[in-house]
Amino acid sequence: MFRLGKERTAFGPIFCAVGARGFFGEGYPFHKYWRYAGMTWKGTGFAGKTLTLEPRRGKKFGEEGNMPLRDDGLTPEELFPRSIWADFGNGGRMINAVGLSNFGADFYLRTGRYHSINEPFFLSFMPTAKDPDGRSAELKAFCELLARYLPFRAPVALQINFGCPNTGHDPSEFYTEICTLIEMAKSLLGIPIVANTNALMPTAILIEAARIADALWIGNTIPFGDKGANPYIDWSRFGGISPVHKRGLPSDGGLSGPECLPLTLEKVCELRNSGVTVPIVGGNGIRTVKDLERLYRAGCGAVFVGSLGTVRPWRMRGIIRAAHEIFT
Repeated sequence: MFRLGKERTAFGPIFCAVGARGFFGEGYPFHKYWRYAGMTWKGTGFAGKTLTLEPRRGKKFGEEGNMPLRDDGLTPEELFPRSIWADFGNGGRMINAVGLSNFGADFYLRTGRYHSINEPFFLSFMPTAKDPDGRSAELKAFCELLARYLPFRAPVALQINFGCPNTGHDPSEFYTEICTLIEMAKSLLGIPIVANTNALMPTAILIEAARIADALWIGNTIPFGDKGANPYIDWSRFGGISPVHKRGLPSDGGLSGPECLPLTLEKVCELRNSGVTVPIVGGNGIRTVKDLERLYRAGCGAVFVGSLGTVRPWRMRGIIRAAHEIFT
C-alpha cells in the first residue's frame, strides 16, 4: 500500500499491468474462457490501457497500431490477437506487439466512463512523435484535454509511458527528456504523475526522474532481443526471430515473463541503494508468493500483474491475496 498526491490518497497493494483489463476495466473476450481456469482480477487496482493523442487503429495499410479494434474502440477484432504471443511452458511468457492500438485519447475521455470508476486508478499516456518537440507538444495537448474532464469520481494518477517498444522508435530516445515531460505534466495537471519504464532504463536517469515524479512504475516489457537484458534473458531460445514477427507483425514486441523479473529486482535495489524514496511499483514476471516477497524486500511499495492472468490464471487468487497481506 502506498500513498500519492497532496491528499496522500491510498492506492492499493496490487494492480493489473497497464492495459491488462482494457481501457475501462472491461477486460477482453478471451477472459471469459480463462475464468474457468481460475482467472480473476478481483482485488487488483485498475491501470488503463495506454492512450495516445492520435488514433492508432491498425485497420488499414499505413495506420499505426497492430491490434485492430472493433468500432466500439474496446474489443479486438481477433479473439486471440496475432499481436500477442503466449508460451504456456517455461514458467509462462508473453510477447506483446499491440503497438498501443486505440482510437485516440479524446474518444475514451468523452465517453465519461472514467468518471464511473470508484477506486483510485491509473491512466496511461504515451507521446509517440518521432522528435522531442513533437512528443512535448503531444503531452501538452493531452494534459490540456484531460484537464477538461477532471476531476473524476475516484482519485487518478497519470502514468507517462516511457517503455513501450512497439511505437517504431527506440525507448532510449526518452533518456534526455523524461524529466522535462514529467515536469510539464505536473505543471498542467493537479494529479500525481508516475514514470512508467522498463527495467533497462538507466538508473541515473530514474534517480533524476524520482526527484520530480510522484512514483516510479518499473517493469514495462523488455524489447525483444535487447542485449541490455543479458545475462537474464537468453534470446537464442527464440531462434533469433520474434514469434510475433513470424506472424507478419512489423514489430518484434516486448517480452513479459519470469526471466524479466530479476531485471526489475535489480533495478529497484539499485534505486533504493541510491537513496530514491518515492514509491515504486514493480512487476513483470510475477509467478509465486516468493516473487512478491522478493519485490517487497527490494523496496517496492506495490506490485502489478499482467501476463500471469493469461499464462497462469489459476494462480491469480493466491497472488492477489498474498499481495494484500505483504504490501498492506
